[in-house]
Amino acid sequence: MSQSASFSSDHIPDISGFYPEKWTIKFVNEGAANLVFEVRLPPSPPSTTGSHANGHSDIFQGHLLRVPKAGAKTFPYPELLQYWDSTITPLFPPENLVQHQLVKLGQSPSKVITILDELLAKAESGRRKDFRGTRVLPDAQYGMLIEDMRSQNPSDYFVEFKPKWLSPSPSQRTRCRNCAREAYRDHLDPSHHKAHRLGILCPLDFIACRSNRGSLENVLKHIVPASASPSHRNHLADWLRTNSLLPLLQQAQAKHDPSQGVNLELAMTLRDCSLFLRISTPQDGTGQPTRIEAKLADLDKKNAAKKKKHWEELERDLVEGGFYEGKEQPREETDCLLERAAN
Repeated sequence: MSQSASFSSDHIPDISGFYPEKWTIKFVNEGAANLVFEVRLPPSPPSTTGSHANGHSDIFQGHLLRVPKAGAKTFPYPELLQYWDSTITPLFPPENLVQHQLVKLGQSPSKVITILDELLAKAESGRRKDFRGTRVLPDAQYGMLIEDMRSQNPSDYFVEFKPKWLSPSPSQRTRCRNCAREAYRDHLDPSHHKAHRLGILCPLDFIACRSNRGSLENVLKHIVPASASPSHRNHLADWLRTNSLLPLLQQAQAKHDPSQGVNLELAMTLRDCSLFLRISTPQDGTGQPTRIEAKLADLDKKNAAKKKKHWEELERDLVEGGFYEGKEQPREETDCLLERAAN
């Protein structure tokens, strides 16, 4: 899909002027539609304005560079940012959203894209098998600088998870939508063993853990690795019990219910976002308290025109197959909170 834009771009910084051939770049991550890189500018003598030699401050500091992937049928970045500003930001406080900034990648053929593609070619062996061979959209005009929520210091702790569907609809009496879908997947692929079926976290536990010790332990078991320190685990447990972000996301999901058929793209976006959480404990002896930052990401506009049929067919299969009620044959085991409560 073209990356052209119908708006004035005079104020958008062009990162191709930051001497990309001198960048230090690391490939960080990728999804079906985007690629993410860490970019570091070369050292530059300080000027009276605190800028680099090209006249700009280091805009990569504290950010990652996201670029569109070739072959992905998604919306142009300017349109995604406009959707973010008009539709997503009114729903959440700014401190709870990973921030974005649009940047230009330079005129085609872009030096930036060429350098990023060269790095991808060198990183092929470490990429997911089904993503190997994919490159940056060759005629991409724009990228995004996204706030870097990874650990910034050795004492920091970072965790990422998808909250998914945080509320059951009234028709979902035995399984929530997420667990019904997992049962459906296992039904289609019987090769999944029991450990996989019971290894999926029920998203209802995210809300229940505020008052339910069993749900809290279940969430911690799934999202906290064994390498986490007891201190980090305790801080995360406190956040899960007291945070306001997950209830706010739950409220937004309830307000935009896909079963109502209104603004379907927003309803599904809110159910497929990620939550980044960083715990920072100062080690400088100043006695500053531990800081916990929690921010939502992956809130791009969904292509409802392309995906609506798939969403509707999946919902029909879940309902008609009895997966919400646990009546499918043969019956699949899940760890849904609703099933646990009924037993």
